[in-house]
Amino acid sequence: MLGSMAVAKAQRASRSDPEARRDQMIDVALVAFADRGYPGVELKEIASEVGVTPNLIHHYFPGGKSELHLEAVKRACAQLAEIHDSSAEATVGDKMPTNISRYLDEALVPTDRWKLYTRSLRSADDDLRAYAIATRQAVVEGMALNHLGIANPPPAVRALFFGLFGFLEDAAEEWRIESIGDREKLENLIMTVILAGLAATAAE
Repeated sequence: MLGSMAVAKAQRASRSDPEARRDQMIDVALVAFADRGYPGVELKEIASEVGVTPNLIHHYFPGGKSELHLEAVKRACAQLAEIHDSSAEATVGDKMPTNISRYLDEALVPTDRWKLYTRSLRSADDDLRAYAIATRQAVVEGMALNHLGIANPPPAVRALFFGLFGFLEDAAEEWRIESIGDREKLENLIMTVILAGLAATAAE
């Protein structure tokens, strides 16, 4: 049975174009690294699930495991940045609770992409951390567009928004660890903190 599955995977991979195959490798790696952490993942496992040889993974990612991990983090962070709604089609009053809810959907599970993002944010690796920080900065720009109508707010406001998203991350993690369970209370708490921060900044 396993042999048949491996053959089927190999056939699917052989029929895919190079870009699709590379994407598949990254998608599989994203889940694996989130689940087992960097030390717990071997390229042969990724190769087996995709239905290719480890040598082919090295062909697409000459840097091997570290490069594939970086690409998985890059994808996870890009997906999280895209969650934020900063369109002009809804009011701030609608967008703020929607955006908070979307990120809590990620943080309270936590999802695979959220795991990679938060680990990278605390990583000693400059490249990994840079992608995570860029994700938070993208959210900051979205918050600024929603609340101020500009993507590049004054430094004090940018620092406020940067910290507010960090507050959401840490509060959600503690909520999950302590199994508090009252999600509505957490959402209201985060909204209260955001509005208070905005009011304090505006008053300066």
